[in-house]
Amino acid sequence: MSKDTTTLNEQAILQAIQNRTNTWINEQDCVHISSMYAAMSQGKMLRSKLILAITAKHFSTHQQAIIDLCAIIELIQCASLLHDDVIDSATSRRNRPSINAQFGDKNAIMLGDVLYSNAFVKLCDFSPKIARCVAQSVSLLSKGEIEDVAYSKEFQPSLEIYYQILADKTASLISASAQAAALLVGLDDNAYKQYGHNLGMAFQIVDDILDITQDEQTLGKPAMNDIKEGKSTLPYILLYHKLDSSAKESFLRAFTRASDEDIAQIKQLLHTYSIITHAKQIANDFIHNALESIASEQNTALESIAKALIERTH
Repeated sequence: MSKDTTTLNEQAILQAIQNRTNTWINEQDCVHISSMYAAMSQGKMLRSKLILAITAKHFSTHQQAIIDLCAIIELIQCASLLHDDVIDSATSRRNRPSINAQFGDKNAIMLGDVLYSNAFVKLCDFSPKIARCVAQSVSLLSKGEIEDVAYSKEFQPSLEIYYQILADKTASLISASAQAAALLVGLDDNAYKQYGHNLGMAFQIVDDILDITQDEQTLGKPAMNDIKEGKSTLPYILLYHKLDSSAKESFLRAFTRASDEDIAQIKQLLHTYSIITHAKQIANDFIHNALESIASEQNTALESIAKALIERTH
């Protein structure tokens, strides 16, 4: 973050954002809600860091609103992860038991609903343009999740469909975070919207790559989970289009079974055809587009966020 932001350092501001979400949750005056929310592990807060980087020069005059916007986005992100973990039957998140594993699917879903509704109540304090762009992103996020589940019933080979799911499920909220931040402090919201969209696309592609290349301990959740869930992510789609007809049939059988032997076979094919390298290049292309959209802003913090995203290992 820029030194213009405030005398507080980034970590202190991120803690202030967490404190704000805790306060809002505790306002529900429900011990069950508070205890479940307290059991959630905190993530990297990428979207908050993005908002803070965009609004850095205006932080001192918009501190309350900026922290509130970050807190709203964090509640929405947490809610989406709660629902994701139920859908995926996930038992861990960030090296800790998932909320659905600790408290059951019903409680995890209802807690997600509480977080969503809290976020929307607080969103009413913002201008209609900001509220609309954030609300629309949640609608797209939900649509993307439904499509992701629908296409997980069998292998989905279309890059166009894959990118659309990414745009809805992941990029929409990151894009809205950037756009809302720009609107809040009077910057070119379309440029930052494009930055957020491309950053979000790259983020999910890197996530899909790490699911294959990293182990469970590093990821904080099960590795090779996408293939076990039947999700046709970018590396598998790229591999599919590299194979001849006979090899495609063999690949599809292995992808559907997803036994340990099948997964080992597919990982070998990914290596043989340099698929991970190809997928990384596509992620880099999205990062390039993200930085191009805000080149005139000369925001080194946003450049650092983009670089860290592409180089992350978990």
